[in-house]
Amino acid sequence: MSAFSLSGAFSDPSPLEEVVVYGAPIQRTELDTVASISVVDQVELEARNIRDIYDLLLRAPNLNAATEDKFSMRGISNQGVGQGGVGRPTVSIFVDGVRQSGRGVANAFDVAQVEVYRGPQSTAFGPGSLAGAIVVNSVMPQPGEEFNGRSRFSYGSHNSWEAAVALGFPIYTDDRGEGLAGRISLEQNHTDDNITNITRDDDTWQERTRQMLRGKVSWYKGIYTAHLGVQKTSLRAGPDFLAPELAKEYKATDNQDGHFEDDTDLISLRQTLELSDEMRMMLLLSSSETVYQRRGDYDISEERGGYFINDVEFDNQTAELRFNLEFESFKGVAGLYYSEDFVLGITPSVDLPVEVAAGASARTDSIIGFGRDARVKSFYTEFDYNLNEAITLTAGGRYEENSAITRVIFELQKVTPINPVTGGNINGAFGLVSSSDVLLVALQNGGFQDVDETYPNGDYVALGKLGATWHISDDINLFLTRSEGYRAGGVDFVVSGEAPPFGPETTENYDLGLRIQRDGWNLAVSLFDISYEDMQVGVRLDATTIRTDNVGSASARGAELEIAAFLPMGFSVDMGLGYVKTKFEDYVEDGTDFAGNEFPLAANFTGNIGLNWNHAAGWYARINYSHADASFTDRANTEGLMTDSRNLWGARLGYQGNDWEVSLTGRNLTDQVYITDQIDSPSVDLQAVIVGDPREIALEANYRF
Repeated sequence: MSAFSLSGAFSDPSPLEEVVVYGAPIQRTELDTVASISVVDQVELEARNIRDIYDLLLRAPNLNAATEDKFSMRGISNQGVGQGGVGRPTVSIFVDGVRQSGRGVANAFDVAQVEVYRGPQSTAFGPGSLAGAIVVNSVMPQPGEEFNGRSRFSYGSHNSWEAAVALGFPIYTDDRGEGLAGRISLEQNHTDDNITNITRDDDTWQERTRQMLRGKVSWYKGIYTAHLGVQKTSLRAGPDFLAPELAKEYKATDNQDGHFEDDTDLISLRQTLELSDEMRMMLLLSSSETVYQRRGDYDISEERGGYFINDVEFDNQTAELRFNLEFESFKGVAGLYYSEDFVLGITPSVDLPVEVAAGASARTDSIIGFGRDARVKSFYTEFDYNLNEAITLTAGGRYEENSAITRVIFELQKVTPINPVTGGNINGAFGLVSSSDVLLVALQNGGFQDVDETYPNGDYVALGKLGATWHISDDINLFLTRSEGYRAGGVDFVVSGEAPPFGPETTENYDLGLRIQRDGWNLAVSLFDISYEDMQVGVRLDATTIRTDNVGSASARGAELEIAAFLPMGFSVDMGLGYVKTKFEDYVEDGTDFAGNEFPLAANFTGNIGLNWNHAAGWYARINYSHADASFTDRANTEGLMTDSRNLWGARLGYQGNDWEVSLTGRNLTDQVYITDQIDSPSVDLQAVIVGDPREIALEANYRF
């Protein structure tokens, strides 16, 4: 991709430009990067009609997405392995340097470059990077630039539309072309989708609306630069769980109203001081806040099975001080990192049926809460040393300390007996139970005690990274890297008795890669072997107990291939292939042996290919195809709980003038109906699936000024 792929619209069929990777602590060209990485620049994002990170995840090797906030990288889910669990993320997403936890924040409009790092990145990116990292860099204001802008509007199937505008402008410019510049970007998109709730007679059950506002101010003055950025995003969406028997008919049966709402604010201040030609200092301060609410029907049916309202708040503040050195044969970085993470989730449950005795049930109202206040302190370093013209050695490391206070909350508020014949509520005596108050006390004494406890925990780790690059020629590199990954431990959610801690998870990763960058074509190949120790696997035992198992050992092995080439007569092609084989090596729990089973959501084969055509008169076309194998969704590898194999076709046909463009685009052209995830939670009597987006045809117009 990017240097290893080609763009459609707004492209010039000339030798491919050298691409610089900006997300990692050391800036390298993509050719010199010692990791498996895909880089997608602004031109390619537009040519491929990529609207957000979810679109990108569907079209890159060894990436597989169930939803926009649940995806896997080299077979590891960003939410961790298993359904349930309270472990920290495994993939970090950064927007303009800010670590984010919101859903739908990585909008692709007015983005300069997206970098996808596969494999453990803990030494470079710190916490939450056990499986990889995604870095999104939006367009930066430039000193001395004239007033400029761009706009986009599209309309398509299912009342889908997008409206967006970006403006860049000078604020102050001195005689040397230095000064103050700004940029504002706004985007909104909407779709009614095609899910109909037949219980509530609602044919826009899964409608989605996203909004993004981004502002930047940059100051350039001699050896000092500063970039202040803010971003506000919001997402409003309908429930995505569907009953398995009607999901492929795009029908929902929930009797309760449902929604998902996410509001995320990001702010960052990056200051850089060029101390000399060889030394640079950077200070990055950032803050992010996400507030989301999810309301849903517990049993997603027309029956009275209760509902929940999940309110969650995430807050993250970070400070990072970084020193970079660069000489003729040596370049390196050393940095200090500090972060404060706070998360608090409260879930009121209403009318949830529970069995209180043989043949006797009751509807319960309760509140479940989980909080974590965490601190991370770390020191990291990495350097490249040119041993000679042919060999470059890479070494790095990170020392990290984690501390956290975990809070567990449970309160049983109301119990109402259920008539076993009619299914309605019983007001008064029910068998031996004389009232709801008595039944409430009985349940509390039977294991549903009220809880509000805090548990401190912490750990520390020293991680290493070693690598070597053989510069076979100016345009061919062969590299071998060994790196270590880490995911902090924590405390489980248990309301009966003391909540048990679970330990940290570590990985050892080997990457062997070959990169070729020639005039007119590029190739990147990577072979990898990842060994996991004490892997964290989340298990939901019941409505009030979430357990995290530390698996003895596990592994993931595979490969990635990316090719891009210009062809005669204005054609170009880009292709990516991924293969991963995951396996629990040593995992026995509750008398069940899971050894040999694959990780959930670990598609063995993924692939994508795109064919572009550009004509000198301004016409262009693109057709693309992406595939992902079916995968298991649970640790037991249940055949009936698998995702569908995904085969998606897309196309784009358009015309580009000097400063305007119009195109017709299509997604999922064959209108494949496919399941992306399955959820089986007997504790709340829930079995649900998630289906992918239907076919969409849209007309799009772009204008630049």
